Amino acid sequence: MIYLLNAGFGEPLPADDLDLIRFLGYQGVRQDVPSAAIAPTLVDNLMAANLYGIFVVPVAEESVCHEITHAVAAQIVLRAGAGMGIIEAGNEEDLSGKRWTRDPVGWARLVSDVKTIADDHSGGEITVLSGGVSSVSRQAMDWLERSHVRDLPVGVGYHQYRSTPPAEPLDGYRSRYDEFAALRQAAGLRPTWMTESGWHTAKRTTGFWPLRKTWAYTDTQVARFLSEEMALNKGAEAECFTVYQLNDGPDPSNDQDRFGIRRTDGTLKPSAEVLL
Repeated sequence: MIYLLNAGFGEPLPADDLDLIRFLGYQGVRQDVPSAAIAPTLVDNLMAANLYGIFVVPVAEESVCHEITHAVAAQIVLRAGAGMGIIEAGNEEDLSGKRWTRDPVGWARLVSDVKTIADDHSGGEITVLSGGVSSVSRQAMDWLERSHVRDLPVGVGYHQYRSTPPAEPLDGYRSRYDEFAALRQAAGLRPTWMTESGWHTAKRTTGFWPLRKTWAYTDTQVARFLSEEMALNKGAEAECFTVYQLNDGPDPSNDQDRFGIRRTDGTLKPSAEVLL
């Protein structure tokens, strides 16, 4: 299993960040590619640093998806990085409000298009992933299974998010083993790639008045959770484990801004050391 970090989000990473990512034990970065114009820059940014790159191509519009995929695949081949450049078609397309929420089969057809384009550029050397589903919940696994993406020659992406510690299964499952069994059923014989996982440290509110309480996971707890989750996914034979994400954001009350392994003041959290 290889270990990657979500970072950049459509912007090239500075040399200091790339050096830090390697130092912390990560072998690559998962990076969004918002346009064909910036694709060569983003591919070069990671290939020149000798890092694996999962390049996430948006799939809301077919023509845009095709254009960006052509640009990414061509640059991966130009950099002789076919073994380290990976293309992921979409991101959490099962979520409500996304174009393909009600049409998982249509999404799978677009994943197939991405695979064809990548193969045309690389002779089949570029790995293509179906965009990671939002979790391994029963609902997400049903959506993934109905897509029949398992019938395509691609890796199957998935995300691992939960509000509980790693040992506790999601609703509808008796154990974590059952979760991975459901993923395996939906993915068939295809390799699975875990492309986002993490816990935030923003405040949470649980319970009902008068027993409602506010609490948060500590940085130390999150580091332990990530280590345990890595082991669980490795045991389930995932091809990769991708931590979400490099940096905290500016708003401490926003959970999306408290997933980082690095604080806004530049100091590293305990979660930055899980691979050291």
